[in-house]
Amino acid sequence: MSLEDWLNKRWYPAADEGSDTGIPLPLLAPLELAFRQGSRLRKLRNQPEPLSVPVIVVGNITVGGAGKTPLVAELGRWLQERGHNPGIISRGYGGRAKHYPYNVTAQSHPLESGDEPLMLHLMTGLPVMVSPKRAEAAEALIAEHGCDVIISDDGLQHYGLWRSMEICVVDGQRGLGNEHLLPRGPLRESPERLDSVDMVVVNGHPSPLVESQCGEKADFVMELVPSLWHQFNLDQTSTLKLESGPEIGPCHGVAAIGNPPRFFNALRHLGYTVMEMAFPDHHQFSQQELQLDGETPVIMTMKDAVKCRDFWQSHWWAMEARAQLPDLFYQRIHQHLESFQTA
Repeated sequence: MSLEDWLNKRWYPAADEGSDTGIPLPLLAPLELAFRQGSRLRKLRNQPEPLSVPVIVVGNITVGGAGKTPLVAELGRWLQERGHNPGIISRGYGGRAKHYPYNVTAQSHPLESGDEPLMLHLMTGLPVMVSPKRAEAAEALIAEHGCDVIISDDGLQHYGLWRSMEICVVDGQRGLGNEHLLPRGPLRESPERLDSVDMVVVNGHPSPLVESQCGEKADFVMELVPSLWHQFNLDQTSTLKLESGPEIGPCHGVAAIGNPPRFFNALRHLGYTVMEMAFPDHHQFSQQELQLDGETPVIMTMKDAVKCRDFWQSHWWAMEARAQLPDLFYQRIHQHLESFQTA
């Protein structure tokens, strides 16, 4: 069992075992206190200057995936459809470019850009800029691409970046786990942080745990809906409608994301019999790891597929899930942009 698996079993409630609080890990309390104090100091030390355009941060307060990246993609598409020129910034976790800020293109390699920035660019066609200093990436998007709205993929805790709006995404099943900070729990900030963000979005129908943890703080429920299939051939990407994908039946499901069971369950909902292959988040695949029987469809997330383009095979498929949100969510975004322009 990996350290990540060991921690997840203790951080998050095990519904099948009748637990509703996770395991508190009291021996890690001193380290949790040190993390809390360090987080407060980082926030106090950073007082960034406002930028000339709105900056919408989409993040979470837990480690691992909560669904923020699909929300970033959908928000970017929505803004573009309404005449804006949005751009996306990211830290570029897992990538190491020769220089920053790094402008992501369709030819970028995930070892340079990071997997999520490349995925976002391929899914949306929007300009994506990567830098460990997100403010630097935002300024580059404004200067080089004329972006009039910046969306930050993650970065809720990156207080060196000024923001005009904060959206926090919470996993609808795992919620805030045992509600302790790292390393005693999965939280990067205390649960009270939800009180200070502009919107809380719950990814998926909230479980009783999430209902109890978030309550009235949860503004909207987001659903991730399988929408398209993609296949890769070097620099070319083929996009197919949902009904034109791999034949329903057995498949190898591959996921190196924060919450692989969510992806496997989505495949089962489509009718597939899934042989699960879960890897640590941001795992860099080798060709040998995916040499299976050569016939059974291999279905992976878009985030994983962009890391496999160099050795893609014809029976491999990437499923794109798109975020669906209520109209009121977009009304709040529209109101925010209007108020920014008149301020």
